[in-house]
Amino acid sequence: MKQLLLATVLIAVPVAAFTGFQLYQNQASAAAGLGDLSMFSSIVRDVQKIAGTGDLPGAKTRIKDFEIAWDQAEAGLRPMDPARWDTIDEAADAALSALRTKTPDPAAVGETLAALQTALTDQKAVTK
Repeated sequence: MKQLLLATVLIAVPVAAFTGFQLYQNQASAAAGLGDLSMFSSIVRDVQKIAGTGDLPGAKTRIKDFEIAWDQAEAGLRPMDPARWDTIDEAADAALSALRTKTPDPAAVGETLAALQTALTDQKAVTK
């Protein structure tokens, strides 16, 4: 009987510890989301400032920096939180489209840039 109890303890304790660690690790990675997006947010702030002065061609040029950096980071970011990545990517596509139209509408540009900034900074911003 003592051997059965000892065997049960020797099996149950490591399994419980491993399971607890896995749960903790999964919660920690879920809380991290996409991590630090401040670099992207900073670029969008720059684009907003440039667009705010009425220099939409300059804003169009600067948002290209965001697009390049975002595309380069996709392989590392997307697996971390696919739904949030998609939300930000859709907001970025809208901002890019607003700036790349033949005659950009300053109001639409401002709205889409604000939406992109919100998507970047709001940890809970997920449309799906």
